[in-house]
Amino acid sequence: MRPALAALAILALAAVGACSDAAVSAAGDASPRAPEASGGASSSGGAGAPAPEQEVESDYEAPVATGKFVWIANPKSGRVAYVNAASLEVRTVDAGNGPTYLAAVPGQADDTAIVINVLSEDATLLKAAPSGTTARSFKVARGANAWAFSADGRYAIAWADARKVKNAPRTEGFQDLTVMDLTSGAVTVLAVGYRPVAVGFAAGAPRAYAVTQDGVAIVDLSTSPPRVTKNVPISDNPLEDPGTRDVSVTPNGQLALVRRDGSAEITVLSLDTGARAKVTLSGAVTDLDLTDTGTRAVAVVRDKAQVAILPVPEIFQNPGTFTTVDVTGETIGSVALAPGGASGLLYTNASAVERLTVLRLGPPPEVRTVKLYSPVLAAFVAPDAKHSVVLHDKTAGPSGSPGAFSLVPIGTEPLPAKIVATQAPPSAVAMTSDRAVVAERADATKVYGAYLGRMPELMVERYVLASPPIAVGVVQGAKRAFIAQEHAEGRITFIDLDTGLARTLTGFELAARVVDGSKP
Repeated sequence: MRPALAALAILALAAVGACSDAAVSAAGDASPRAPEASGGASSSGGAGAPAPEQEVESDYEAPVATGKFVWIANPKSGRVAYVNAASLEVRTVDAGNGPTYLAAVPGQADDTAIVINVLSEDATLLKAAPSGTTARSFKVARGANAWAFSADGRYAIAWADARKVKNAPRTEGFQDLTVMDLTSGAVTVLAVGYRPVAVGFAAGAPRAYAVTQDGVAIVDLSTSPPRVTKNVPISDNPLEDPGTRDVSVTPNGQLALVRRDGSAEITVLSLDTGARAKVTLSGAVTDLDLTDTGTRAVAVVRDKAQVAILPVPEIFQNPGTFTTVDVTGETIGSVALAPGGASGLLYTNASAVERLTVLRLGPPPEVRTVKLYSPVLAAFVAPDAKHSVVLHDKTAGPSGSPGAFSLVPIGTEPLPAKIVATQAPPSAVAMTSDRAVVAERADATKVYGAYLGRMPELMVERYVLASPPIAVGVVQGAKRAFIAQEHAEGRITFIDLDTGLARTLTGFELAARVVDGSKP
């Protein structure tokens, strides 16, 4: 399990399998396996098998924010609203027919977003410049519902993630990738393997890839038009169940690391040559993550309470060159790595364990266990790796609570965690290095709220929300957090990260302040 972004951890409700040009992890099965959508569970299956780990972090979707704007698509009106998080001014601009799947475009001088218009089967590129907003259209393949971008923002790939499509027939392969050159405007549609689950770009090279049930497809961007040059099989067995696989690709796009449910072996695959190396650990690997730097991978063996640290790319040439760390007396099955790749968090959510282990990757590696006061559901690491937000599930019994979260110092100083009981189950998390926002939602009791946590003070303030939160995030340029909510005409609450003051824009307020986005 990895942070969603290296500089800013933004997470919200609903799994979409978002991808980036950094290391990407996904299961081979395009159909979600309960209870997780991305295949992070590990179990040998059958009666009496241990409960699987749940990759709860991957069940959250990042909302769309750029330098100082929050972007909101309205499929019914065919327009996209963008809110200046500093001034709270709202503008709108026309998109296509049914704008739905919105994403921020990296590497741009101006705030830039792009949206897939599902009814007109095209995409609209939107740039909010000081002189006004521009819109540019690109044709996309039918059914596209996900985005991937090169780090410089030149290339975008619109693709179809079958996990978003309910009851998709087996005959629908979702195999078309739409490769867009956002600079020249050129568009190319390419076919890859059956049901992609991850799409990304190789850093520093004109190459993209798609992880599918048939292997890893390599897309050459140096040719005109781009083309699929090869498909690299993940296994020698073409009948292997792809739903048991967890595939991580290094940021440079040269190696893929494959974990399989119930297996002690990790396959290291060269995407250049197709050669494979096998790394054998002490037991079944329940989680495998790459650091965002791509220089190390961390594998967890729950049955042995052991962690293996694999150097990358050295592990490909010498599969025995890894370091093992025993976490004596603890139950660990999952890992959440911190930005920068120097540390991570070890825990389990397969059983009710009220502890978290901080892992320093070293050398030499070190572990330290933190006492909590409720079982761990999920863990998120701040960008500076000094604090974590740990979500706790509801607790049973007359004295139980609907949920809770903890603010946990994980720096070098061993300070205690602070637990906060919530009035509804936690539903979303956003973090900066010194602030955390946690949303809560209970539709049955109509309890909705958000909490602002301050680090290192660990002070928490609750805000009442009038409608269900669906996404949270932080606009760094404006130093404000936002909570998007379900509302017939749109509702969003902004919280000033310095003062804690909250401001809500509701439907009537949005309508009153909308101006034409084509004018300054």
